Amino acid sequence: MMSSIEFHIENGIAFITLNRPDKLNSFNREMALLLQSKLDEAASLHEVRAVYLTGAGKGFCAGQDLAEVVDPNGPGMQRILSEHYNPIITRLRNMPKPVIAAVNGVAAGAGANIAL
Repeated sequence: MMSSIEFHIENGIAFITLNRPDKLNSFNREMALLLQSKLDEAASLHEVRAVYLTGAGKGFCAGQDLAEVVDPNGPGMQRILSEHYNPIITRLRNMPKPVIAAVNGVAAGAGANIAL
């Protein structure tokens, strides 16, 4: 199964790729939590000197996958913001290494905020 986040280290750079190209890399719960984990990993590894964040396919990130929001059994937007996006932005802001957002196409909603 393909992971929604690809992660590898090359020459001291942690490459993180949002990997849901069929959905323009829009976030679902799994992807948001996995990105948080990979940002933590990049921050903690001594060999990582910088983080390169990009999107697979023709878009960087189209924001939230609205299928989760409209699901009556889904988490709701307030919970999504507090558990998914706010922690990502906090991790990016507090990252002890430079972060480069390679924006390759659309960056909307949360995707635009992450790119900034």
